[in-house]
Amino acid sequence: MVARATPATHKVGPFDVSHTTNELVLRLEKRGELSAPACLMFVLTMVIILLLGVMSILHTHGMKANGVALDDPSFVFAPARNYFALLWLVSSLLMIVVLPLYVVRAYNSALIYTFRRSDNAFLKGKQRIARLKHIENISIRETRDPDRKYLYYLNIVYNDGQQMLLYNGYDERTTMNLSNEISAFIGCPVKWKEGRR
Repeated sequence: MVARATPATHKVGPFDVSHTTNELVLRLEKRGELSAPACLMFVLTMVIILLLGVMSILHTHGMKANGVALDDPSFVFAPARNYFALLWLVSSLLMIVVLPLYVVRAYNSALIYTFRRSDNAFLKGKQRIARLKHIENISIRETRDPDRKYLYYLNIVYNDGQQMLLYNGYDERTTMNLSNEISAFIGCPVKWKEGRR
């Protein structure tokens, strides 16, 4: 029986870095960031639920005006008579159940970059970006933000010039440490570029 190596874990800036002889993993906790599309979808869902509620009330008032007896409380959610109210009830219950599950998932989500020697892969989450042997270099670009503070971009350059931004921040030491971790693991050079001043 072969014993698996326990990954050595440490912190580099916002990343939790763990590596074994076969794998380097950079994990960035997102901690509850809800994306703009998710917020838009939530607002749209709430508007639709509100419209269903309004339509169920209007439907009920329309039936009262036509002389239909509405003494039975079960009539309000009877599928054959007031389908708007039934749809409103079901969608409200689904929203009450699904929304907390989504928030918990978003809170616990993380962005994970994996460099794996066993299958020669560089992955973002579960998506394969490139083969390790196709990574050309790690590019660090120094620039300035509108407030004239130094800002550093760490890009992985692969497949004849394609780039993927791995990290950007104001701390030069964090950028250098991350690039050195990756460079030491996959054996490719770090290139420094100066951007606009």
